Amino acid sequence: MTQTASRTALVELSGVSKNYGNVRALEGVSLEVHAGEITCVLGDNGA
Repeated sequence: MTQTASRTALVELSGVSKNYGNVRALEGVSLEVHAGEITCVLGDNGA
C-alpha cells in the first residue's frame, strides 16, 4: 500500500513479535489501519 502525506494511520504497529514459551507465534508483523478501513486479523483456527 502506498501512503501519502494526507493519509495518516489511525493505528500503526511495527515489528511486533509474540512468543508462547518456546513457540514463536509472530515475528516482525507490521500493520497500518487508516480512517474508513475495516481490518480483520484471523489465526489458523479462526480465532
